[in-house]
Amino acid sequence: MSIDDPRIERILAAASRAPSVHNTQPWSVHVQGTVLDVRADDSRRLAHADPAGREMLISCGAFLANLRVAARRESFRPLLTLLPDDADPALVARIDLVPGVLPDADELDLAVAIERRSTSRVPFEDQPLDADVLEDLDKAATSEGARLVTLAPQAPERTVLLDLVHQAEEAAGKDHAGRVEQARWVTSDPDRPDGIPVAALGPASDDALAPVRHFGGDSTSDRAAFEHRSTLAVLTTPGDCVRDWLAAGQALEQVLLTATTYFVHASFATTVLENPTTRAALATALDAGVPQMVLRLGYSTTSPRTPRRPADDVVR
Repeated sequence: MSIDDPRIERILAAASRAPSVHNTQPWSVHVQGTVLDVRADDSRRLAHADPAGREMLISCGAFLANLRVAARRESFRPLLTLLPDDADPALVARIDLVPGVLPDADELDLAVAIERRSTSRVPFEDQPLDADVLEDLDKAATSEGARLVTLAPQAPERTVLLDLVHQAEEAAGKDHAGRVEQARWVTSDPDRPDGIPVAALGPASDDALAPVRHFGGDSTSDRAAFEHRSTLAVLTTPGDCVRDWLAAGQALEQVLLTATTYFVHASFATTVLENPTTRAALATALDAGVPQMVLRLGYSTTSPRTPRRPADDVVR
């Protein structure tokens, strides 16, 4: 579907740069003038790993955050209504783009970060982030009603997290259905507009306790030693309902964009949260809300960007 307004076309192109679980891009948009209805595309949900749609909706929340940031770049004021129709749960949000003032410098920095942000699955520098960077990342999460709990290298909760990541990855490696589902979203097709290209997976870890997703351990022949002192953080929300998942996604993307302005990269350890047992154990260990995402943050080389679907496949 073509879009008549080039500003909205640019906004949706930027919104589509949001991260999503396995780059499934589980969203679609209906455009009526300057009103945008964003829907969760259940056909793109990971039925085995994400039966409740939690990760799908976190992905949609990240899309909403990008949309809002991109709208400000175009001098719109985005009026967001989450879950506007109780009878239509797939309709996750309605955004009314009304005329606004010019964006300020901070808003422009975040808008530029949308194009620069990419997930990095390579080893990071072996050092934690500075305190002022961590403070800004936590403010970004708090602005969306979430919390970013950072785990220092010496924190006992960090050891618990690493052990739980290892347990979850080990269990996932024995889960045939899960590995088959995951393999559907790892691709060597250069023309495919979704999924994770093999070239973007990065090396496999020599350390079983590294907080990285192993993708079955057989997607790449390259191996590397990962760092032990980079920043680990857990994004948490007060509750665990659909609104919390959408809030977590918006908070996640605000954190990632803010991190990008500091040239900080991120990767995700999601398997530990897809396993109900390890997720519950992590929540107990942290005692700081419900864990929605585990992030590894640090400085690294820039990894290849994953592809995105064209606008006519997103706009309905």
